[in-house]
Amino acid sequence: MPPRSYDRAVPAWTNPSAPPPPPGVVLHPRAQDRLAPPRSIAPGHELAPLVERHWLLSWDLPAQQRFPGSLVPQLSHNLTHEVGSGRPGIPYDAVVVTGVPTRRFDVDLAGRGYVLGTKFRPGALAAVSDVPAGALTDRTVLADEVLPRAVMDAYAAADDPGDPEVFRHTVEQALVSLLDRVDPAWVEVHEAVLNIATDPSLTTVARLVVETGSSERTLQRQFTRFVGVSPKRVISRYRLQDAVAALDARTDESLADLAARLGFFDQAHLAREFTRFVGIAPSAYRAGRPVRG
Repeated sequence: MPPRSYDRAVPAWTNPSAPPPPPGVVLHPRAQDRLAPPRSIAPGHELAPLVERHWLLSWDLPAQQRFPGSLVPQLSHNLTHEVGSGRPGIPYDAVVVTGVPTRRFDVDLAGRGYVLGTKFRPGALAAVSDVPAGALTDRTVLADEVLPRAVMDAYAAADDPGDPEVFRHTVEQALVSLLDRVDPAWVEVHEAVLNIATDPSLTTVARLVVETGSSERTLQRQFTRFVGVSPKRVISRYRLQDAVAALDARTDESLADLAARLGFFDQAHLAREFTRFVGIAPSAYRAGRPVRG
């Protein structure tokens, strides 16, 4: 069989010496890790072009106890089997696709439950689906609205084995069928997003235009099709993730220096964007205040 059109990009994505894209940033992660530590595993080599990682989250909380979890999400689609997640509009036991959120992602954990998920590389799910990413932005839908029924059935059959390797083995046999559906136009978009994710100095669309060699109009069209949000929002999201990660790591930088390093106009600009997305000011987050009341 001739090589697929996207195969030329695989070595760059799977090279163990290359910096991996950062995960979504859990807000105040130490609190969540005490109750529901996440587990994850890399995909098999064949699926590495499409999948960033598989992940598992399970919890068993005492009666009447709730944990408000919050996340600054990455710009990826997730395919999940959720049991008791408590997300509004999601059945108790369901296989769903969650699009790219444009704001902080909140979920309240209670009782007993689990989520088994696959995090696609940015734009990859739209590259194997007839559904454009923009149609899923800020939405969660049943998986069979987006992907072949066989994929949904494989996830529905998976339960929480306590071992990410077992989950990977269960679902990857179905996911392999997606490889022949890849739209080759996605490859350049993924490479652009990866550059943004791993280069904190990339802070403007003008710089992205220079690095990709594409026009701003082309980037806007491609990002809407595959990622679901504009290049400007992608850049802003990753720089906000960098800010959250720095504060969680208890950086010695002043907020003014942090703002300058990440390409915000000034400290006030960082504060406005951080507050709009995270829910509280960076100074309050640094002090350990909860992001939700």
